[in-house]
Amino acid sequence: MLLAGVEVDRVIEGALGVLLVGAALIFAGVVLLRRWRARRAAKQVVPPIPALARFADVETTDPSVFGGGAVAARTRRRRDGVVYGYPAAVEEFRDAHSGASWCTLSVSLPGRVPFLVVDHWQAVGQPGVPLAAPLRPRLGDPTFDSAYVIGVAEAEVAARVLSPGARAVLLEAPVQRLVLQGSIVMVRTLDGVELDDALLDRLGAVVARFLAATPSFVQTSMVVSGARRPDAPLPEGLYGPERD
Repeated sequence: MLLAGVEVDRVIEGALGVLLVGAALIFAGVVLLRRWRARRAAKQVVPPIPALARFADVETTDPSVFGGGAVAARTRRRRDGVVYGYPAAVEEFRDAHSGASWCTLSVSLPGRVPFLVVDHWQAVGQPGVPLAAPLRPRLGDPTFDSAYVIGVAEAEVAARVLSPGARAVLLEAPVQRLVLQGSIVMVRTLDGVELDDALLDRLGAVVARFLAATPSFVQTSMVVSGARRPDAPLPEGLYGPERD
């Protein structure tokens, strides 16, 4: 009886050993299969992402991308940075037909903004200028009204955003277009400007002065410590110094 019990134990131990070896082989097979699939996927060519195509010298006919003034334009160069404490990007464009160059600066704000576009009178008549807008108000400021054409979706937005201080910024440092849309403020230079190391600083200074010169028009859920006056400008963002 004792020998029979020993034989049974050996049979059970042998069966468990076979099961453990089989499980180890299955696990190893799964790992090897996953690695093979990962290597195969890595070797496949990934198609370009359409949303990023305009950063690769691809022609675009959307004036909201390049600020108007041309039928089509190509993105030549781009540089990221920080303006007024918020993420920003400056891009150089060239007219796909004439070769004229200009730059835009886009700053991402911490909330939605009312639609407003300001086009310089020198560009009126060029393709996409002025930008289509339901309303064309005038501010009763002869100097500004003769220099810029305004477009808004809501009549009160022009007077609320384009305060005397904000108008002074655009008169002192003229741009071909300033537009607020979605959560972006974008400025477009006049033609003849190319991207260099100092351009982000120059355009960034214009946008920073503009934001600091007018009561905040950004609809944001950011928590700001302490009470703020209704006429207070947008607080500077918390992003660090400009980075390459």
